[in-house]
Amino acid sequence: FDGNVAMAGTLAVTGATTLSANLNLGDNNKAIFGAGGDLQIYHDGTHSYIKDTGTGNLRFGCNAIQILNEDVNETILDANQNGGVNLRYDNSVKISTTSTGIDVTGVITTDGMTTSADINFGDNDKAIFGAGGDLQIYHDGTHSYIKDTGTGNLRFGCNAIQILNEDVNETILDANQNGGVNLRYDNSVKISTTSTGIDVTG
Repeated sequence: FDGNVAMAGTLAVTGATTLSANLNLGDNNKAIFGAGGDLQIYHDGTHSYIKDTGTGNLRFGCNAIQILNEDVNETILDANQNGGVNLRYDNSVKISTTSTGIDVTGVITTDGMTTSADINFGDNDKAIFGAGGDLQIYHDGTHSYIKDTGTGNLRFGCNAIQILNEDVNETILDANQNGGVNLRYDNSVKISTTSTGIDVTG
């Protein structure tokens, strides 16, 4: 038959159907799959849907998947079997999964964060605190810095504080709440504050 077929009812097919042209479905007309109509593909006049209405998951089985823009010239998301998943903004990769975790390009803005492992900063990469970047902690490749660049003071709030050597087996200075401050030389106390003044050894 060569021409158009108009049907008002249901077309029941018991074998395979091969199409050599488009299958045109109107708004809200669905391509329905599964005994219970579990998978539905349709357009409602405004949006397009791939809808799983049954049990189980909506699964994509492929080696790689891409989600593109309407003009198919920019990638929104791409995922690769045995490889990474890339999330993009305006076609530029911002988050990539790697074999060790994730790689973020740009600034991370978060309402909170909890970590169970180290956070590693490179030389001159700073942990910055305050609206104006007032407190900065960093290493410049030679020295380490805790730097207060804003107004106010750099304050340590604690019951006791110790400044130790690199191997953390000798004390350089220790200070205790409601107690004394001890200054040392080669781990030996030389000056201590007391309730009446100072005590000097040597």
